[in-house]
Amino acid sequence: MLGFIALGGLAGTLARYALQGWLQPRAGAFPVGTLAVNVLGSLALGFIARLGTGSAVLNPEVRAGLTIGFCGGFTTMSTFSYETVALLNDGQLWRAGLYAGGSVLGCLTAVYAGAALANRLL
Repeated sequence: MLGFIALGGLAGTLARYALQGWLQPRAGAFPVGTLAVNVLGSLALGFIARLGTGSAVLNPEVRAGLTIGFCGGFTTMSTFSYETVALLNDGQLWRAGLYAGGSVLGCLTAVYAGAALANRLL
């Protein structure tokens, strides 16, 4: 199982690096890259967790590789926290609130949507 988690983590980390690196230069000072990976990762986690526990489509090793490994490597709360504090320290209260609120609400909504999508397949 550890091999699946490690490979998933490697893939998630590289996917995050690529997506964030592609998005962030287009967004300016707003941390849209981190917001996007956290929302997309939450959508994927909701979908994979629901599909994986509601059917025999994914064996436990693959499910762990995708959820713990890939989604864990793809999303990041530490960067989210740092970027929110950086916006606050720069006096950008509106952007910090928008980013924090968008991240929390976006990720919660994405997990719900991912699970609902998986439910339609079950």
